[in-house]
Amino acid sequence: MSVFGFIDKVTEFTKGDQLTAYYTLTGKEEFLKDHFKNFPVMPGVLLLEMAKQAAAALLRLSDSSDKRYYRLTGAEEARFGQFVKPESRLKISVRLLKREAGTDLFDGHIDLMDPPFGKALSAHLVLAPVDALS
Repeated sequence: MSVFGFIDKVTEFTKGDQLTAYYTLTGKEEFLKDHFKNFPVMPGVLLLEMAKQAAAALLRLSDSSDKRYYRLTGAEEARFGQFVKPESRLKISVRLLKREAGTDLFDGHIDLMDPPFGKALSAHLVLAPVDALS
């Protein structure tokens, strides 16, 4: 469970396949005060959390259950691109690649929708239900 919510709106969804969502970094977020003092940018670990939240939403919507929580258990081939500055609008895209033995593998991308356009994150994410890790 995250104390941060990084999805403003889901715009596309295909059950068991893919989800596209959006988030706007307003500039009022608490974590920007310390990251960094004169150059506020979204921390990379929170970009991974954003992609994880989109992947978890895809699983919950696909399984018709909003009561399951998921934990990011791995991130592979993570590449960080453009800095995400306050007032950036982000497009979060996840696609389910594989389901096996209590884990799910996703391809995730976060793109900046405002100048400078570009990729903020691309990664393969591995999620597992929290009850499977207890």
